[in-house]
Amino acid sequence: MRAVARVHNPGRESSATGAPQLGFPRDVIDRPAFNEEKLSALWDFWAQRRGSRAFPDRADFDPIELRAWLGHLMMVELVEGRWVYRLYGTYFVETFRREMTGKGIDELPPEQASVLQAEYDSVRTSGEPAARTYSALFEFGTPDGRQSWQLDQTWERVSLPLSDAAAGFPDEVRVVLVAAYLVGGQAG
Repeated sequence: MRAVARVHNPGRESSATGAPQLGFPRDVIDRPAFNEEKLSALWDFWAQRRGSRAFPDRADFDPIELRAWLGHLMMVELVEGRWVYRLYGTYFVETFRREMTGKGIDELPPEQASVLQAEYDSVRTSGEPAARTYSALFEFGTPDGRQSWQLDQTWERVSLPLSDAAAGFPDEVRVVLVAAYLVGGQAG
């Protein structure tokens, strides 16, 4: 699968608001009105782990506690200036027929990589989550390449900032926890 033509539709996009200074936690970061209840639940879980800090640490999340979202999660880490997938959920592997764990976002189609780079960089510099709903024309095909088709899909996603104290970055965003859900239907 690859995104073609248009990666997102600004007319159908929303974003988390506000921009705290890093290291100065806000008492409240307003949760967007998600259509997907699991995104609301994940945001609330992230906020609980965050406590009074600007953002929680990667170690604050036990994979067992994330099982409700696991197939729909991605974790990207900033490694030498490059965003690399440390986790790429099974739902995405099955839907897009591509395993991205261990690969950088720069291995995606250029337009898609550019949108994701901007999103993850914004989460990193602001220290705040980002949420959006977007539409894209996705190309699907059979594994043997004999058939292909395109589907216009709408996804809702959230990107949540995490520090990584174990790697020596306790006060800056080095990891982004991402969850995404297809709006109103099945994948390709």
